[in-house]
Amino acid sequence: MNFQLYFKKLFRIILMLFFRFDFWHTSPLDNRKYAIDIISKLNRRVSRESLIEIGCGLGDILIKAHYDRKYFYDISPEVLSAAAFIQKFSNISSINSFKTFNLLTDTVEKDLKFDAIVLVNWIHGFESEALKYRLNKIVNNNLNEKGLIVFDIIENNSSYKFNHTASDLIDLNKFDITTFDEYPFGRKLVFAELK
Repeated sequence: MNFQLYFKKLFRIILMLFFRFDFWHTSPLDNRKYAIDIISKLNRRVSRESLIEIGCGLGDILIKAHYDRKYFYDISPEVLSAAAFIQKFSNISSINSFKTFNLLTDTVEKDLKFDAIVLVNWIHGFESEALKYRLNKIVNNNLNEKGLIVFDIIENNSSYKFNHTASDLIDLNKFDITTFDEYPFGRKLVFAELK
């Protein structure tokens, strides 16, 4: 780890102590290749008006994404407060919304429409059927035409509570699918664009 990375980690630990969020959020973006790959893919899209990340944590993906409107949704109000603080220092101008949100019990407002939806690094803790039901509702109600949904799956790793395939979570017939699979622990990224 270089000096700059140590500083980033220390800054996040200080934020954790102040805002009281979970320690695992302190991992700098530089340590998460999957997140860097998601940002790169999002920023290459033509339509970049609105982006939501459900389970955004400190908002690393959203902060680096070049979208006009960004929706930071997470189950933890503490980490959302820290994300809002960090976003104040972003060089990327956007209209931002922060909301405490539980995918399994809350509903995204029907009037909100998104060019991209991101859900990564937490869905392996939930069973496929519940996730698929909720994801289908969001796709049908909130994803724009040719919109993109990004999620990660864990395959063949008994260390995780649930292992999923893309077909466990979405109707593959509705999407053009791209998969990136060069990540540790059996993690794969799924980029699913509405046909």
